[in-house]
Amino acid sequence: MALTRREVLAGTAGAAVLATVSPAAAQRRGGDLVFGQEASVPTLDMHFSTSVATRNTAMNMYEMLVTRDERNAPVPDLAERWEISSDGLTYSFPLRRGVKFHNGKEMTSADVLASWERYQRIGIQRRVLAAVEKLEAPDAGTFVVRLKERQPTFLDNISAFTTPITIHPAEEKDKEGGRIEPIGTGPYRLAEFVADSHVLIRRFDDYAPNTNHQGTDGFAGRKQALLDSVRLRLVREPGARVAGLETGELHIVEDVPTQAAQRLRNNRDIQLLPLRHWWLHGAWVNHSLPPTDNLLVRRAIQTALDMEAIMEIATDGSYDLQPGLQYPGNPYYTDAGKQYYNVHDPDRAKGLLREAGYRDQELVIITNSSYNSMYSAAVVVTEQLRAIGMKVRMDVFDWATAIARRRDRTTWNLWFTGQGTGPSVGPFTALIDVVSPQLNQFVPDPTLDAIYAELVSDPDEAARKRHFARFQERVYEQVHFLKFGDLTKIQAARRTVQGFTPYRIPRFWNVSLGG
Repeated sequence: MALTRREVLAGTAGAAVLATVSPAAAQRRGGDLVFGQEASVPTLDMHFSTSVATRNTAMNMYEMLVTRDERNAPVPDLAERWEISSDGLTYSFPLRRGVKFHNGKEMTSADVLASWERYQRIGIQRRVLAAVEKLEAPDAGTFVVRLKERQPTFLDNISAFTTPITIHPAEEKDKEGGRIEPIGTGPYRLAEFVADSHVLIRRFDDYAPNTNHQGTDGFAGRKQALLDSVRLRLVREPGARVAGLETGELHIVEDVPTQAAQRLRNNRDIQLLPLRHWWLHGAWVNHSLPPTDNLLVRRAIQTALDMEAIMEIATDGSYDLQPGLQYPGNPYYTDAGKQYYNVHDPDRAKGLLREAGYRDQELVIITNSSYNSMYSAAVVVTEQLRAIGMKVRMDVFDWATAIARRRDRTTWNLWFTGQGTGPSVGPFTALIDVVSPQLNQFVPDPTLDAIYAELVSDPDEAARKRHFARFQERVYEQVHFLKFGDLTKIQAARRTVQGFTPYRIPRFWNVSLGG
């Protein structure tokens, strides 16, 4: 009998405790760790990529001015601290001194200024900087941001790792997306990047840990590169990742299938590390291309889908069903719009298609072969929509090609994705892709834009929660995003790995290999 998700999570609770940071004195320096990941790395330019595979590597190479701590609160990283003017319009960031780039150059405010200006120009979520009036570097050790209007959520916006305003040498400022030299300030530096194979990062010996911290703290903290190197190896097949972990060829792997986790629970050499809230599984909806330019057609699709069947097959049973675009327990969690979620009424869906005047127009689904859960979800959705009489074509690409196709409004109706949110991201950047100018649906929604503006600017937290509820309901009402469910992931590590703590993106600092 297959183990359920809840049984796996319950059974791994104790194992996860074993993965907490070991005392530094007990940890060895040296060793080469191998991490097995499920998708290839399309680029190491974090300004330009939403790829999890990119972040797995790059968050260990690059740093931000402000990031998040273990409790998801904004915390200085390359900034020493921040100072906010009495009118709330000016943010001053004194910078940490003695920080060096991987090329040996010392970081100054000129590098921070150039990096922020580049992000304003090409950043994947540059909407978070819409309130910025001016960026300044008054001296080498200070960076200043002046806002057009008060924005109480500004630090939240710029600290989420989905808004990776990573800091690069100023010389990279004018380079286009994907063209940047992979030079950061993090504890590991790039040694080798072989597309569709692996990325090798090595310890940066000139890295100066932040002495304001004692140990690992979100994406900040006192970072020490104890390992000589980390090889992030592409291992697409889940079975191959598990086999590599069992033989010791791999030290840590991501995305262990539920049934494999059942077997691994009994392996004394392996510890299971559940990540309860990984991403919102779903699909973006193109509002500019027939037939999904018609709201009634979009509603028909939304009404037809059986989310439990989609998630069961797509995730091997590792999922939760709930309507929120934040996770339960998050201060902004709401079930607003639940009347539109998991309706699963094919007859009603057929009626909506008739009302819309649908006449056998082709619906194009884009999915990818890099993430099995997205591919499997697309297969199930295709079957369910064909069952209500829709003509459906499913196009399958590798992740990099799928990303490129997403930007072309003429090639797809539904684009399958995993949308990061919740504890490690926060409500303000979670679904910014439906707000101008991002617009994954391609057609502006002035109502949604106005709600978002209120969400990020209202000084009252209770009011912001109400705005978020309105935001979520509008997303469902207009069918900007089709949420299927919440994906749970299980990582696993050899017990020789010390100091590795589960987080949405793996952190290789303060990690060592034992005997």
